[in-house]
Amino acid sequence: MSSYILREQRVRLIDGFLAEEKRRRQEFDARLEALDEKIVEAERNETETYRNPEVLVRGSVGARRKVYHSATHPCGRTQYDGGQQRGFMKMRESEAKLMDGGVLKRCHACWSD
Repeated sequence: MSSYILREQRVRLIDGFLAEEKRRRQEFDARLEALDEKIVEAERNETETYRNPEVLVRGSVGARRKVYHSATHPCGRTQYDGGQQRGFMKMRESEAKLMDGGVLKRCHACWSD
């Protein structure tokens, strides 16, 4: 075989290898970017949950509302079983603070720890 043909084979082999490496790098970068976006979104949700947690506000008619309760760690006064909202509405803390003219406060029993 002539040296010219062997050099052409060598160049094609190198070009094929580099093209495959470029394709794999682009695929890796795309997957990494998608994962980074998911991380940012998860961190944003965690920050929102920390700064503005879900709370329970009594929705039934009765005595005047004065407090709202933690939705994640409710005290025994709510009788909230996680799926059934027996007389309580689930909402964000910022919404609860605006209810009833802004008089609602955190229940001390729910946020005692």
